[in-house]
Amino acid sequence: MDLRQLRYFKTIIEEGTITGAARKLHISQPPLSSQMHLLEKELGTLLFERGARQVVPTEAGSRLYRYAVEMLDLETAAREEIGTLKTGHQGLLRLGLVSSGGHDKLYRLLREYRKCYPHIQFKVYEGNSYELLEQLRKGKIDVSLLRSPFSLYGLDLIPLERTAMGIGLSGSAFPSWQGGALHLKDLGDVPLILYRRWEKIILEECRKEKYSPDIYCVSDDARTCREWAEAGLGAAVAPMTVLRKSRELILGTLQEEALSSDLYLARRKGGTGAQSALLFFRMAEKYAAMIPRESRD
Repeated sequence: MDLRQLRYFKTIIEEGTITGAARKLHISQPPLSSQMHLLEKELGTLLFERGARQVVPTEAGSRLYRYAVEMLDLETAAREEIGTLKTGHQGLLRLGLVSSGGHDKLYRLLREYRKCYPHIQFKVYEGNSYELLEQLRKGKIDVSLLRSPFSLYGLDLIPLERTAMGIGLSGSAFPSWQGGALHLKDLGDVPLILYRRWEKIILEECRKEKYSPDIYCVSDDARTCREWAEAGLGAAVAPMTVLRKSRELILGTLQEEALSSDLYLARRKGGTGAQSALLFFRMAEKYAAMIPRESRD
């Protein structure tokens, strides 16, 4: 088994037909089919159910596909990092950024890092904390910002900031809304727009307060919560770092202790990975020790 065969196999799965895969790979169909027969023979199992119009992966094929994706991603990462040396850079740092914001302190750190290591190139990957955590564990990114709650297992972490969860409401849609410090139960019958990662925690706090909220929407992205609130559809419940970016919302800060979010810089435990990432993490440790974490509005 080699990377070429895995690339062929992955393309067949994604295209759904050998003909389509051959077209995408710019090769003829017979050698592609031949390589797949050799791969199945080596592994001792069928990887496809071959139908009249399409091929469907067997259970073994589905499992191999997951490994193929990871191995080919790692090959791409290796080529990119080595390739930076040819362009005069001294390395590559793959950085994950959460969609919920809170990057101000990171930008200060990046400026200092650039002064010390001006020839290191960055590749930035954006997503929610769960998506980035998976990429971090699989070695697809080197370091990442992650916002709690998430599993701390297998990670080295630098706490950067603690942020309150807030409420954002459109002043034009809810003219009586004043904002300020409040608890969930103070929202009454206002429809809530929740950030999915916090849904269970918010509902548990509502239960403790004997408050039955009107849940209008639950979203995977905190920015969507903010945008729906700006449209006057309800109250966005999201980290203040997200809500503060709006010029249209009147903001309130939730006082429940459980409703605060920590922002971390994370890497896989043990410091394995690129030298550029190790240097970045060490600088972040020194930087974090000099700045206050608390940022409750």
